[in-house]
Amino acid sequence: MVVVKQIEPDSLGARAGFCIGDRILRINGEEVRDLIDVQVNSAEEVICVEIERDKERYEAEIERQSGESLGLVFEDMRLRSCNNKCVFCFIHQMPKGMRRSLYFEDDDFRLSFLHGSYVTLTNVRESDIDRIIEQGLTPQYISVHATDPELRQVMLGRTKATIDINERLRKLADNGIEMHTQVVLCPGWNDGPHLERTVADLSAYYPAVRSVALVPVGLTDHRHKLVQLDPVTPAKAAEYADAAEAWGLQFKARFGERFVYAADELFLLTGRPVPEASYYDAFPQLENGIGMVRSFLDTWDEASKRLPARTAKAVRIGLLTGRLAERILVPLVARLNAIENVQIDLLPVDNDFFGRGITVSGLLTGRDMAARVRDGIERDLVLLPPNCINGEGLTLDDMTVPQLAEEAGVPLAVGGYDLVESLERVWADQGVNVQGEGRQLTELGYYIGREK
Repeated sequence: MVVVKQIEPDSLGARAGFCIGDRILRINGEEVRDLIDVQVNSAEEVICVEIERDKERYEAEIERQSGESLGLVFEDMRLRSCNNKCVFCFIHQMPKGMRRSLYFEDDDFRLSFLHGSYVTLTNVRESDIDRIIEQGLTPQYISVHATDPELRQVMLGRTKATIDINERLRKLADNGIEMHTQVVLCPGWNDGPHLERTVADLSAYYPAVRSVALVPVGLTDHRHKLVQLDPVTPAKAAEYADAAEAWGLQFKARFGERFVYAADELFLLTGRPVPEASYYDAFPQLENGIGMVRSFLDTWDEASKRLPARTAKAVRIGLLTGRLAERILVPLVARLNAIENVQIDLLPVDNDFFGRGITVSGLLTGRDMAARVRDGIERDLVLLPPNCINGEGLTLDDMTVPQLAEEAGVPLAVGGYDLVESLERVWADQGVNVQGEGRQLTELGYYIGREK
């Protein structure tokens, strides 16, 4: 059952007589359990909806054109929580006192289908696997980490035996479900021969398993009483990037695409140039940090052709970033500072909240950003990275952009992944954004709680 919480004016739902609070029980005779069922079962041109309203039941028959929306918005879907205790889980490494949603560990195949979140497939029943297949919930994004069953169980922190991930992958592959997989690299745990086995095992499911992302573990300063893990050093990052390159060339010859991709962070840690776009084939895991830097740079290369020789009004702008992206942004800022009347200050931020081993901009907190900006230099505006502010306009430590601006003592706005477009809006006084693109559960509109 799902509950209607909003109806778009003049929509199919409004014309059919739906009311806020209506409970959708069945569509075309099929039980509605969640938003997925609504999407799947309402695909026909004629649908019959069974509704419960004030303890009475009604039926509504709706004729719709292909692709036409019902115009109904439903109450938030309960997420399934994770019962793993992964040795590398970032949530376990966070300090106390942050908002509740940031401590919720989801492991929900429905969220994987809807938004590309990663699932381990350990918190599912066989009936859930059957549902993925029957409803064609593809692609799925799967956290594998190791295909050796014993090692995977240790890495996931499971005390009870769980089904072999290879069995799950095989069943999904045999039934046409596309999968994109992730390996969080923990030095001394799942690299070396273990990583070789994992890559070989996953390649056996190609093309159903379409890609493997190699991502370095992130370690904060708040790992009290947690398993000892070593960070990915520049030397280790080079080792992993080299391995991904060797495998990529082999699979390119076999499959026509690399199949194994190194995360952007591995290249940035080594100081190597980020690969060209051809390295990423169809960019199968862009949201997982696989090719985001290349996409950003290619957007810059095209958009920078529009940069003016001078601006009408003199302006000084700060550009906040995490330490990891500093090297990438230095030449771009130099190009911008060649524009007459423009002064761009690159402001890399040290992450004192989580620890300086965390260098990505998406994990910057408001307090660290505010501290960096309070440097005594007067600026017209400071642009924040788009991924450090979520869709509700909040930082990780619950500051709104206006609150952050007051704390920092300077006007702030959220920039975009197209840097030139962001600056053009500033120069043209077209207004500023106070919401970002950080992928957090609250911005996705999901209820934080256990599945009943």
